Amino acid sequence: MKHLLLGLMLAFQVGCESESSGQASGVTAASKDPDIILESVQVGTRLAQFYVDLGSDSAVLGFSVENDAGQQRYFPMYGSTYRGIPSVTLEVFASASQEEMWVYSSWQGYELLAYHRMGTDQSMTQYGEITSFDQPTPESFGGGTGRFPEMNTEEVYKVANIKYDRNNAAR
Repeated sequence: MKHLLLGLMLAFQVGCESESSGQASGVTAASKDPDIILESVQVGTRLAQFYVDLGSDSAVLGFSVENDAGQQRYFPMYGSTYRGIPSVTLEVFASASQEEMWVYSSWQGYELLAYHRMGTDQSMTQYGEITSFDQPTPESFGGGTGRFPEMNTEEVYKVANIKYDRNNAAR
């Protein structure tokens, strides 16, 4: 049994190394668009695009915003270790100044998925404060600490209500 487990672990490691070496040989995911665009939402002068990106054995729910240089920057909000994202409803709120955005989900335990100040290259997610990525699914991202800035419900308004049904997702 130990030999079987060790063999499986080595096979997994070799598979991971061959994937990363493929990227190093010129095949990059940076120009890849997300697999599913859920909706685009205007917040002030910025357009936030919500997406699901599917890997061979993973999935990421996130949003992207164009930066001041006109580059699309990606912020993962939720990652899954199986190829799919559970059905979810996202509620997008913006501050009265339209400079801040909060994203709430219908998942228990993951109600607040992201906070973003427009024009910055950072976001607060369940992974902590993160700098944006140039691709929908980063090679890696990990847990972090940090507090989401409080949202004063009297000073914000709902921008969108986005629904994702994994059973009816177009790819």
